[in-house]
Amino acid sequence: LLVALPLALLPARWACWWASRWVTPAWWLARRRRRVTLSNLRQVYGRIWSDARILQVARESWRRVALSAVEALQIRRWLGTPDFHDRIEWVGPWEEIEGRHQAGEAFLLVSGHLGPFEVILPTLVHRGWRIDLLSRRIKNGYVHQAMHWLRSGTVPGILDPSGALPEMGKSLRSGRCLAMLVDQNTRGGLHIPFLGREAGTIPVVGVLQRRYQIPVIYLHSRRIEEGTRYRIHCEIAEFPEGDNLRQHIDEVTRAVNAKIEHWVRENPADWLWMHQRWKHRADGTREQLLPES
Repeated sequence: LLVALPLALLPARWACWWASRWVTPAWWLARRRRRVTLSNLRQVYGRIWSDARILQVARESWRRVALSAVEALQIRRWLGTPDFHDRIEWVGPWEEIEGRHQAGEAFLLVSGHLGPFEVILPTLVHRGWRIDLLSRRIKNGYVHQAMHWLRSGTVPGILDPSGALPEMGKSLRSGRCLAMLVDQNTRGGLHIPFLGREAGTIPVVGVLQRRYQIPVIYLHSRRIEEGTRYRIHCEIAEFPEGDNLRQHIDEVTRAVNAKIEHWVRENPADWLWMHQRWKHRADGTREQLLPES
């Protein structure tokens, strides 16, 4: 409460400042997350970056996670403020896809844990989009309940992807979009290159796109001014048509990973490096984290 209440109640700029002040103690207290962050960055950039730069990006990525907490806590209030919408820059064919959605067309909305990702869906729902979010259960029960409560206040439809294929189909057939963050480790998915290493990747985009012939929209956002101004990008995905179902799903999953990798490399500190993205290997073994020093 000492941390969360000010993040929720302070004016946005002060809340972002308060969140940033907690990064240093969190960095030293959360030893496991710190080790994962540094190991991930060294695996990807260790040959081209100095240790000093890796440490700088690691800590900055934690600060941006703290900003995401502010955004998740305050977005409901921001949406009721007219000037908040005036400070959003919309980049991409938004007029086209919003018109298609208003006419009843459904989309798969694909994004990752990059930048102010918690801002995108609530803002679209506020503009009249009909969206269900695929969100798997977080291991920490308290964190799961808190995130479910926060997200359900702005994105009413939340589906657990485990065994939810009938519900997904029902949503798409009714003209509702399905939104998903697809850059998390998964034990039973396809092992596809991501940032130069094979990563267990959920193939849900390829499965749904092939089964329901649904267009895919890539979404990501950037902070222009913390807690104040945002830029939200959209892009209509184009995928090769595989000769068979297995090939199609593989090619779509590779294309999605490549797109998210492109966003990460554009601004590495925006990504969630504290997540153990390469935890499960194709041979069934677990990743061994690199030592901190």
